Order: sequence, then structure tokens, then C-alpha cells
Amino acid sequence: MNEFWQHLSDTYPDSRINRGYWQLNEQTANGQLSTDKLQICPLSQYGFLAIEGPDSSKFLQGQTTCDWRAISTEQASLGSYCNIKGRMVISFLAGMASPESALLRLHADTADSGRDTLGKYIVFSKAKIRNAGAERVAIGINGKMARQSLMTIFDTLPSQAMAQVSSDNGIIVQLDEAGERFEYWGLCAQAIALWQQLSSTAEVCSANYWEALNISAGIGEVCANSQDMFIPQMLNYQVIGGVSFSKGCYTGQEVVARMQYRGKLKRRLYKAEVAEAARNYPAGTELYSGDSGDSGQSIGNLVSMVNGDTSSTLLAVLTAEAVTDGNIHFADSSAALSIEELPYPVPSKD
Repeated sequence: MNEFWQHLSDTYPDSRINRGYWQLNEQTANGQLSTDKLQICPLSQYGFLAIEGPDSSKFLQGQTTCDWRAISTEQASLGSYCNIKGRMVISFLAGMASPESALLRLHADTADSGRDTLGKYIVFSKAKIRNAGAERVAIGINGKMARQSLMTIFDTLPSQAMAQVSSDNGIIVQLDEAGERFEYWGLCAQAIALWQQLSSTAEVCSANYWEALNISAGIGEVCANSQDMFIPQMLNYQVIGGVSFSKGCYTGQEVVARMQYRGKLKRRLYKAEVAEAARNYPAGTELYSGDSGDSGQSIGNLVSMVNGDTSSTLLAVLTAEAVTDGNIHFADSSAALSIEELPYPVPSKD
């Protein structure tokens, strides 16, 4: 437990971290809180890999799906690192703390394996990689008051989706076009100072609430339970900016490019709701189509899920055929998934 999490534990004695997610009391994460208020979420589910040195961007350019020529101290990007079969080992939000210091904000339970895998190849570069999760913290800031509140603290803010600002006080990444959703990445002392400044007027939300916002935005991520399970197109990364098809070679690139230009994607990401407060299934859990209890062939896998008071929302990678047939469910549940529209269009050829 680093200094920031100890501060939260002291400030909110009834809080806890459950399965990696910071929770306050019995607060649910159904995504229905009023965004008219400023909301802040401590994002305990996330950690950081720091890649530092003059070759940091060059190294990552040859390993990951995003184009590091476009990533800077002013521009962030979604991305992933894939194995040679094109399956995602880690997914991340990438930014630069300085021109020679890259950061990958990723699920904390994939940080060590991501470091170890990338570390096998970085020995040939003028760069080093380390797990920076003990020293750096992510905080989510959300709501119509988010920009106004941050402007009272920071001299400059990003002005469009995936833009970032790096300063002595930390890094801020704008996640949406409306400027109502931001992530802050800072060292522990910086994060404590920001939290103290914002929490006096903000609604403090459990980390699961941020996951609900990710689900609403159609952003799927890889965690330890889903490593090596999805190619980037299954999570719609070719649509939401997590894959560059013009950057050149990287690990798994042949498989990813062949799927984009010659293949037919049989499974992709869908947003859904279950009309009951279902059991909190872990990522990677298989889904089935047909009668409840059917032990036939799996038609997909859970990506992420949050429970509300009366229903659960989720992202899952499913076959198009199963979505058309309907009655998709978990193996031990009779509740069928209700498929909902994603907030962005997915080309029919995908």
C-alpha cells in the first residue's frame, strides 16, 4: 500500500479494495449518478509501466499496436501489446511524462507480466522498463463540472479527446470530446494534494463506477483473467483508436492486419445489460446461447461487468450469430443478456 492509498484508508475508514477496485461503503456502480456534480474516483484497478530512455518511443513503436510517432507530452492513445498470434497480452492508455519517459496506464494485475514480456526485448534498446505502480496513481475526474474544477488547479488543460497535458503537478488526459471525463496520473504526494483540493466539493465514487463509465463508452480492457484471449478487433480497438494500420511492423502485426484486410471477424465487442443484480462474474467467463444450463459450445467471453441495485451492465465479446439468435446467458444463470447500442458505429464489414 503506497502513501496515496494509505491516505484514503485513513480518510475513509469504511473503504476497502475488493478484487482490485476501491469501494466506499456499499456504494453501487450502476452508472446512474448525476453527472451534473463533480465526481472523483480513485482508480485502484490501474497501475503503470514506465519506459524511460532515449529509445523509449522507438522501442514501443516496434512492440505495440499504436503509433508512437503521434504520442507525445500533448497526445495520448489507446493501445495494446499482442503476442505473436495477435492476442492481447496487455491493453493500455499511453502517454508521455517527458520526451524520454513513456507511461502505460494498464490494469494493475497485468503490470508485472507486461513488464516481464516487454523486458525480454528492451535489452537491445537504450531504454529501461519498470513497474511504476507503487509510485504513481490514477484518479478519475468526471461530470459537467470537471473542466471548471480542474481549471482552478492547473494552468493548462487538454482540449480534445485523447489530448494530454504533462506538468510538474502530474499528467491529465481528456477521455471524451465534451471535456467531462479526465484521468489524472500523478506521483503519490501530487495525487494526495489533488484529492484534497477536489474532494471538498466532489462526490467521491467507488472505482467500480469508473468501470461503469468505461462500459457505457464501449471501452474494453484486458486484465489478468483475459490475457491472450482477444485480438484487438474483438475489442473494437480498430474503431476507437487503439490500432494503427500505417505504422509498420510490431509483434502480432501480421495477424492483426490480415484480420483487418482479409479476414472475417467472427466475434466482437457488445454492450449488454442483465435485468438482475447478477453475480459479479470475472472477466473471461464464458457465455452461452440457448436454454439456461445449456453446456454447448461457448459463444463468447465476458470483458467487464458492474452490478447495480437491480441490474448489471457489461461488455462481452460475442459471435454475431448468437446476438441475432438471442437468449445469451451465463452457464449458471437463466437471465438473458439484453444487447444495447454502443456509443460509436462499428463498420459492418468488421
